[in-house]
Amino acid sequence: MARYYFDLRNGTTQRDHAGQDFGSDAEAIAQAYAMADEVRMRPASHHSHERHICIIHEDGHEVTRVPVDVTASKVSTPRFKKLP
Repeated sequence: MARYYFDLRNGTTQRDHAGQDFGSDAEAIAQAYAMADEVRMRPASHHSHERHICIIHEDGHEVTRVPVDVTASKVSTPRFKKLP
C-alpha cells in the first residue's frame, strides 16, 4: 500500500494534506476520476484556467493528471448516416 495525494489545480493549488492509501497507481487514478466527477459539479473559481486533479505518490513523483472537463459531463448524441 502506498499513500497518494490528490491536489486540485485550477490556477491555484488546493493541496491534499491527508492523502489516501491504495494498492496501485491504477486504483489511485480510478479514485481521481471519481473525484473529478464530484469537482465537475462545483462551479470553477478561476474560469480562465483548466482544472485538473494531480495525483502525487508518497515518494513525491507525479503519477498523472486527471482533467476536470465540464464538456465531458455533457451527453452527446452520436450521429449516424443512414445507408441506402
